[in-house]
Amino acid sequence: MMVKRILVLGCTVLMATTCCPREANSQISTALALERLGMLTTTGTGARPFAMGGAFTAVSDDAFALLYNPAGLAQIRRKEVSIGLHHSNDDITNDLTGLAVEKSHTYTAFGHFSAVYPYPTYRGSLVVGFGIFRVGSSQLETMRGGVIEDPLIVDGYAENLFLQSGNIYQYHLGVGLDISPRLALGAGLVIWDESTDFTEEIYYEDSDSVALYTDDVSQDLDGFSFNLGVLFRLHERVRAGFMLSSPTWISYNGEGFTTYSSAYEAGGGWEPDSELGIIETEYTLPWRMRGGLSVNIASSLLIAADITYIDYSQTKWEGLSIIDENDIGGRKVLKSAWNFNVGAEFTLPMYPIRFRGGYSYSPLVLKTISEITYISGDIADYESIYDLPLTLVADSDVTKNRQHFSFGVGALIDRVLTLDVAIAIGGFERTAGGLTEDLSSIQVIASGGYRF
Repeated sequence: MMVKRILVLGCTVLMATTCCPREANSQISTALALERLGMLTTTGTGARPFAMGGAFTAVSDDAFALLYNPAGLAQIRRKEVSIGLHHSNDDITNDLTGLAVEKSHTYTAFGHFSAVYPYPTYRGSLVVGFGIFRVGSSQLETMRGGVIEDPLIVDGYAENLFLQSGNIYQYHLGVGLDISPRLALGAGLVIWDESTDFTEEIYYEDSDSVALYTDDVSQDLDGFSFNLGVLFRLHERVRAGFMLSSPTWISYNGEGFTTYSSAYEAGGGWEPDSELGIIETEYTLPWRMRGGLSVNIASSLLIAADITYIDYSQTKWEGLSIIDENDIGGRKVLKSAWNFNVGAEFTLPMYPIRFRGGYSYSPLVLKTISEITYISGDIADYESIYDLPLTLVADSDVTKNRQHFSFGVGALIDRVLTLDVAIAIGGFERTAGGLTEDLSSIQVIASGGYRF
């Protein structure tokens, strides 16, 4: 009997019951793939806001207002262009029942390009802007290996290697307008774009056989959303900002080839032709609400704080909620989250140099994660001409939620050129069944801008 193989967001989907919980399904695979692709962890960019922990909603007085609050564009009085680079180093350690495997991955990518143009008006300022921003990453290199605890297997061992490359970019077109001396409004159109390639290898051996599954997948994401922003000047030194982001409508398309080979201790094996899988699916990410407050103390110290609410349980796949189909109550696989950001910027008296620091907290929202995938040829109620991969999954327990500490420095040269650098250090740790996953990262962003 054979299990149908479905390519969902490029993942080989067919999951079995875990040793502790329940049977997995294609909807759980969808949520796992969204996390791998970085769609649940968009963090933004820009050396200045990044160094301030992302607390920029009520600041937004430069080109990054396009990303954090388009109403802040109205504060800009000079034409401005800027560009940046984003460098990251990730270390991922997976420990499955005492067997730890660590992988490191380093990459450098284009960070952003933006341009803003202010038009003086009778009441204040009208500013338009355009920008391309790298807001997230799907760069990933990870490996897991461990003994399989299955009563049908003797001395089984599996090893999973996952290599993925790609970045999430947003194209922003925005406008900010002063409505009164104390109030500015803004709006923006956001086009999402991501191209991803990945290879997943599943190696398996036991006392009777050796098998290898390989998925090679290329896929493309296209989507769009809208931002609406408000900026209140509560006092000469106090500002409040708010941005509402619409749902993000996403279309995923791509294709992948699956290959398989196996050999048996007693002789023989399988090596069928490669199979082509096609990806054609639609997703909707939920509304996002972000608010912030900034206070300027004695013109030299700026303190800012943001809070963001996103109910990821409202994420849709083909118009339906992503649920655990094996749960009687239809439990949703994703949950809501409150993100927190705080930051400060200190300007040296008499010198155009600024020092910055910040902290960001963005909890993990996936309730269930995979432990490991292995090869099985004994699957009841299905026809099979050769072995197939089964993925063990379990509910995750977050032992250290995702957080980053950041710091940076910036300088203004001849009143026209800005140079900024930021470093962020952080990560998370979680467990699921017999798996412990620990990720630590270092990110470096460099930005330069010219005002004229």
